[in-house]
Amino acid sequence: MSKRIVQYIQKFQVKHIFLLILLLAPIVLIGVSNYFFAYSSFHNVENARGEIYRQWVGDTDGILMTMILSAIIILLWLIGVFTGKLDNLMTSIPQSIKNRIAFIKSNPKKTAIHAGILISIIIIAMLIVPLSVSTGSKLAWARMARTLFFIASGFSIYFIVFFHRNVEKLFVLLSLSIGFIFIMAHPHYWYGWDNAVHYAYAFEESFVRYASINEVDLALAQNGHIPFSITPAYDGFPQLMTGRELVTISQFHLKSGSLSFIGSEGHTLLMRLAHIPAGIMLFIGRSLVLSPLNILRLGLFANHLIYTAIVYYAIKRLNSGKHLMAIIAMFPTVFVLSTNYGYDYWVIAFAMLGFAYYFNEIQNPNEKIKLNTIITMIGSFIVGMGPKATYISMMVILFFIKRNKFKTTKGHWLYLLAVTLGILVVASIFMIPILTGNTGPGDPRADYSVVSYENQMSFILNNPLTYIGILIDSLKEYLNVFTNSNYVTSFAYMGTTPYFYLTWMLILFVMFTDRNEKDLISTRAMYKVIVSVVAFGTISLFHTAAYIVITPVGYNGIFGAQARYMLPVLFPVLYIIGGFKIENNINKTAYTTGIFSIMSFVLLYGVWNTLIVRLG
Repeated sequence: MSKRIVQYIQKFQVKHIFLLILLLAPIVLIGVSNYFFAYSSFHNVENARGEIYRQWVGDTDGILMTMILSAIIILLWLIGVFTGKLDNLMTSIPQSIKNRIAFIKSNPKKTAIHAGILISIIIIAMLIVPLSVSTGSKLAWARMARTLFFIASGFSIYFIVFFHRNVEKLFVLLSLSIGFIFIMAHPHYWYGWDNAVHYAYAFEESFVRYASINEVDLALAQNGHIPFSITPAYDGFPQLMTGRELVTISQFHLKSGSLSFIGSEGHTLLMRLAHIPAGIMLFIGRSLVLSPLNILRLGLFANHLIYTAIVYYAIKRLNSGKHLMAIIAMFPTVFVLSTNYGYDYWVIAFAMLGFAYYFNEIQNPNEKIKLNTIITMIGSFIVGMGPKATYISMMVILFFIKRNKFKTTKGHWLYLLAVTLGILVVASIFMIPILTGNTGPGDPRADYSVVSYENQMSFILNNPLTYIGILIDSLKEYLNVFTNSNYVTSFAYMGTTPYFYLTWMLILFVMFTDRNEKDLISTRAMYKVIVSVVAFGTISLFHTAAYIVITPVGYNGIFGAQARYMLPVLFPVLYIIGGFKIENNINKTAYTTGIFSIMSFVLLYGVWNTLIVRLG
């Protein structure tokens, strides 16, 4: 053991220590700023002599959060040194920078042209938007959103023209630029599904022990609408954009209290993971003394950034179907979900990553599966499906990786055991509270004068054929793409943007053309049956969950099974339907350019027509 420790220590170099210092420096500075400047971390207290003074309540909590973030960075750093990934990163990034500098030096005219194009886009966007709106008003926010919209539109055209050779890179550029417009055009109220609850969870993750609540946080967590007149520090909308100081109106201990009106029950460990990225950004926003609306946007950006990164690696892992996954990942409804506070973005992205790894493995039957692939594949389903445990049935598909993919029989059995344990752990999150009757406050959408978990389960068990009929009738309407468009072009409570049928026509085209010889394996009848059965079972499972949790006992229908719940199972089904029977002779440049141009147009038109126009 001591010999291994010595060998490990010998891996450390001065450059590793220097990089660790660089990584920790911004975290420490954020912690210092939180201690001295975080405006939402104080309240006024009257001392024994009747004097009012400012008492800091977030200083210790900010230190703890800084220590936690630092510990995570150090852990990742240690893993990077041990695996050699850190050396690869430290080599590839400087080399990439050197290559870019070399390109600029050897192609000064081309570089100047590219820079000129980007600068021209910004200037034109600023000239298009009327400049007559006064600064500091609500309309100034609308003007800013419109300006950024035209910049993002121009940049999108630029990205499609010059980055069409790399699908995953093009997706990242378009996702970040257009997603940024979704975030900046977000109204001062929640328009996405269940955001008041999920904002409360993210807010709680931005503290460690004690949460300090101001009026904006309370409004967002309870009614989802930021009041224009906030007292005593605020007198209207401009302060929400530029204000720097909010008085804490109340506090609670995270273990015994909750900001959410539904209580802290049900906020499981795996559900917490999906809210941690936004929570960290809320902490950073407070520490940097940003205005309330910008703190809100920072949390939204965290979710979309994580979503984009996960989908990037999923697309990169695929042998074929990259364009198909990109189209689904760029649905307007998916962007609405990834730029709000709900956890749907988390489930969708990790489902894509897990299935991308799965299809990659079955399309390479002669290559032995690696340990890091197993960890990533199983981990994606456990972590991703944890917040919504009814999706864990999709993990059943992992049982069908063949024995010859493993070096030993023991390795295969250990893999099957890991998959089984993963399913049981996540399933228990959903089933144990129902079976024990410890369900907490329940779903806020349910009317508990007519809803009962125990009685509904008893009804299903005693009348299985009746319930199967109810389920089939519900699925007939739910799975009809002509009547259920709310998972593609829906902007939640803001309405639906056009071009649903255009998007589906594009999907049908890409399903059969975005293929190569690898699909000869994954589109076999066996895999079509496996994936279809698993997908149908998953959809039936979350319908049953909705029947138990939300629907009145014995009702001849199912409440609460929303269209967006279909999104995590959409890619694998569409991926296996098509086959390698149509030879795609379309020019690759035209093919990629056309697909991403259509999806960018659908997204940009949707955010303009649904969000930006209404700001003014």
